Amino acid sequence: MKGQAEIMTHRVSRVWLGFADLEQATRAYTRLGFRVVQPRLGGKALIFLADGVVLELFSLAHLPFGREEDELLERRRHFYAGKMGLLDYALGSTAALEQASVWLEGREIPHRALGGRLLPQLLVCPPPLPLWLGPLTPQPGPEQTQHPNGVTGLHALVVGSPAYPAALAQHRRLLGPPLGFENHEGQRRAVFAVGEHFIYLQGAEREGLSGLILRSRYALWGRLEAEQTLGVPLMLLGDPVFALAPEAD
Repeated sequence: MKGQAEIMTHRVSRVWLGFADLEQATRAYTRLGFRVVQPRLGGKALIFLADGVVLELFSLAHLPFGREEDELLERRRHFYAGKMGLLDYALGSTAALEQASVWLEGREIPHRALGGRLLPQLLVCPPPLPLWLGPLTPQPGPEQTQHPNGVTGLHALVVGSPAYPAALAQHRRLLGPPLGFENHEGQRRAVFAVGEHFIYLQGAEREGLSGLILRSRYALWGRLEAEQTLGVPLMLLGDPVFALAPEAD
């Protein structure tokens, strides 16, 4: 099992957004041109992207964690306290989550399995590292991943930390070396590749997600107004923009 874990690949699978009024959030994101799916069980709504990433909209009154006594869970609950909008994100892997647990142990990353010791449904790591989740079932139909606004998938997540050197070391252990570093709005940030997506890690006053960048099939580039997104820092990046860059020799 350890050998399988060593070659395990992973990708961003979920992005969690929390709102005081889930119905208001569902209406707002429908107006923005997303196809929002409401499961039979209440407390959340889903936006399925064509690249396999799921945006999960939660009511802040129905966050996924209960009140189990556990240090990592308590740190995660404190991590969410007072937040609204972007809450967290999760990775998924090509292997079962019990193999992902072995993989994390090999990198000396603390974590807690929830949902059963042998078949965990969720792995919790210390923030600002992501969660690990099993695949969402049932899978969406093709029509549920087609959005009138032209959004085709995730491009990148922006993660901030007031303890940037420590967070950088944690992310190196989890994701491997960064692709490189870049200067953005006056500060240096690390760029990590996770499958076809990117994680931008930078210093920040508050720990956690601070930006969501989605790809669109339209030639768009810019940040949506906070009033439209209910406070979520959301930017659209047009896929045709990539085609404008000259090919490398």
